[in-house]
Amino acid sequence: MTTETLPRVFSGVQPSGLPHVGNYLGAFRNYIAMQDGHDAIYCIVDYHALTSTHDSELIRRNTHEMALGLLALGLDPEKAVLFRQSDRPEHAELAYLLSTVVPVSWVERTPSFKEKKRTQPDDVNHALLTYPVLQTADIAIYHARYVPVGKDQAAHLELAREIVRAWNARYGDYFVEPEAVFTDSPVVRGTDGVQKMSKSLGNVVEIFGDEAVIRKQIMSMVTDTQRVLRTDPGRPEVCNVCQLHRFFGDDYELIWDGERTARTGCVDTKRLLADRMLTFFAEARERRRELEAKPGYVEEVLRAGAETLAPMAAETLRVVRDRMGLG
Repeated sequence: MTTETLPRVFSGVQPSGLPHVGNYLGAFRNYIAMQDGHDAIYCIVDYHALTSTHDSELIRRNTHEMALGLLALGLDPEKAVLFRQSDRPEHAELAYLLSTVVPVSWVERTPSFKEKKRTQPDDVNHALLTYPVLQTADIAIYHARYVPVGKDQAAHLELAREIVRAWNARYGDYFVEPEAVFTDSPVVRGTDGVQKMSKSLGNVVEIFGDEAVIRKQIMSMVTDTQRVLRTDPGRPEVCNVCQLHRFFGDDYELIWDGERTARTGCVDTKRLLADRMLTFFAEARERRRELEAKPGYVEEVLRAGAETLAPMAAETLRVVRDRMGLG
């Protein structure tokens, strides 16, 4: 599956269950696009999930559903490697070895650590602090150049570059400095119109849910808060519904003009977006039903992906151990 002649891509996604629209627009579109013309490796990062989820069955179920969703959306295991992080425990060893060149101040300053301290103050575990080091190991172990991610991971990618530079400076040039690749919608706002779309915030638009649920989620979306009456002109530049229309049809400028001139109202625009999203993801929804009818298929894909990467992970650790004086 992998080939040394193509630029290597790696990205990991938290096992949060079936993907939502924010996942797709923020990163997964790039996952799927970059599996052609690249040596693409994608990972369900269940080690990382342990920083905030301590229900073992939930982690297993969410890992399965995330992999199922990616495959349904168009990730092709014949073109890209898809695997479960914990099936390649070399990631954890490399994270420890990399941590020896990382000052504590580097990880304490990350926005995600500060945010987690605020949102889960009773569970500020050590893994939360060292999350970016493991993330660096995930990427570095396969010498990936490009990392398709959402904008919320920009600080982590910059830290990964610093960690790689620090290790290379101490032990000799070996690791590649990764580069973030963002979609043209690197931050997708949720139904509240303010915060990033996230299951933990309860502001998502589902892809694989019941049609009635998806329509309800879209109809609940906050639009332009300054537009009170149907006859008031709207501001599509700040309306989340109008922004999403850019990705589900080629006439968004006409839709925006209708909002500016009050020719259309927010309810009209939401109904149209719901119709278009359901149509856009109809093939993925059908594909998911087909894959669910194949017991063991998802697990087979994940296991095969991990086995494919075993020689590469082992070789990286062999070199790292040797340079660091181990073994």
